[in-house]
Amino acid sequence: MDMALYLSLVGFVVAMSATPGPNNLMLMSSSALFGVRRTVPHFLGVQIGFNLLLVAAVFGLGTLVARYPVALDVVKVGGSLWLAWMAFAFVRAGLARPAEPGDAKAPKRRSRPFRTWEAALFQWINPKALLMSISTAGAYIALADTAGERAMLFMATFLLFGAPCGLMWLLAGGVINRFLTDRRHARILNFAIALLLLATIAIILKG
Repeated sequence: MDMALYLSLVGFVVAMSATPGPNNLMLMSSSALFGVRRTVPHFLGVQIGFNLLLVAAVFGLGTLVARYPVALDVVKVGGSLWLAWMAFAFVRAGLARPAEPGDAKAPKRRSRPFRTWEAALFQWINPKALLMSISTAGAYIALADTAGERAMLFMATFLLFGAPCGLMWLLAGGVINRFLTDRRHARILNFAIALLLLATIAIILKG
């Protein structure tokens, strides 16, 4: 195996996995609002969904997108709409009136962390995840002779070097969670996350 090329892959994995994106922002916001333990299923779903997407890219998803480039535009728009809905949900949570003691008519809490299967499915409309998987499958094809070997190598590399980056964002949200001592802090966090998601949408649509 070409070690120089593999080290290049490791650098690419770390750079792409550590920088802000839909997955990292969602993991951080979820652990900040719900705690680290309740966000673990979300984290596992990201790993499962992305690695399945990566395998699909190795076995021809990139070729399909290259043949039908409009598919990437559909993913960008679909992912952006999903993130816009999420941003609206955070704004709505920030504006919600806190329940008063003894208020029987107060609305029930609707927000909750992602389930594992929801986070896994989200990877398929996550433009950054799609571009990462296709770029990896195309740029590092010389690392192994067969598609099966490449898929195993890529998955192992992302799990070893990429997953810890996502875990750092999750733990960072857990640190923020400790400082959410009152409703005002939670409201500020909801609005801040909504702005970050809107900024992510702008980057996706511009790219």
